[in-house]
Amino acid sequence: MELNGKQPEANPEKNTPSTEPPHWTNTRRKIHSWLDEEAPSLAELYESAVCLMFEIHIPSRVKLVSHCVREICNQLVAVKVGKKSGGRFDYVKRINQLTKIWDGKGFPIDGIFPESGINFQASLPSSSPDISIPHVVFFEIANLIKDHIETSSQIDERVMLFFVECVPENKSSQNSLLPLVKQWKNITDWFFSKVHVNGKLDVNYDEQSLLYHFELFEHVLSTLAQTFYSTTDEIDDILEQANSPTA
Repeated sequence: MELNGKQPEANPEKNTPSTEPPHWTNTRRKIHSWLDEEAPSLAELYESAVCLMFEIHIPSRVKLVSHCVREICNQLVAVKVGKKSGGRFDYVKRINQLTKIWDGKGFPIDGIFPESGINFQASLPSSSPDISIPHVVFFEIANLIKDHIETSSQIDERVMLFFVECVPENKSSQNSLLPLVKQWKNITDWFFSKVHVNGKLDVNYDEQSLLYHFELFEHVLSTLAQTFYSTTDEIDDILEQANSPTA
């Protein structure tokens, strides 16, 4: 089959790094070439991630690799799916809106229950009364939860559409892609959790676990970058690796 309706470059070394260290395998060059065809900026990020993984160990390396993976995952889906489904949920804006309403109704933000003096961190007595809240506060909270759930569902839909775009012969049988979609989310969630400054240093992370997840991420990309392949065999291979014990 043809991936995305077009043949990949005959020369996988196109636009890949001029040097040839051993970690720039043929598979990685094919991934780089495919990303360069889809979105050149993502090819640059992938090259940086590979260099950080296997060439240059600098401070905050884990976070920098995770940033690269996060951007590749997010932007690759955006490139392939565009605006076909869903959108970004602005959590900061919505929480600020809820905070404004909450504060406007005179509710404290110090964790003290109104008119009781009980701190929410303390064990509440069984006789503690329920607290009534204005309907405008209730609706804002309810809508926030609803939109969060719907956005999560839309993210799943976008990832599914992404794989359908890359593997179009499965459009009529999307259930066959569900394991791959789930694995993609597990990979991205792992890297996303390492992006932000959380007080940890590189030495606090397990190197083998980082390598395992990065190579699993690459395996998914290499599957998508191939010209001809058996979808079922590749999915089984990915899931077999995913279920193997990590270091």
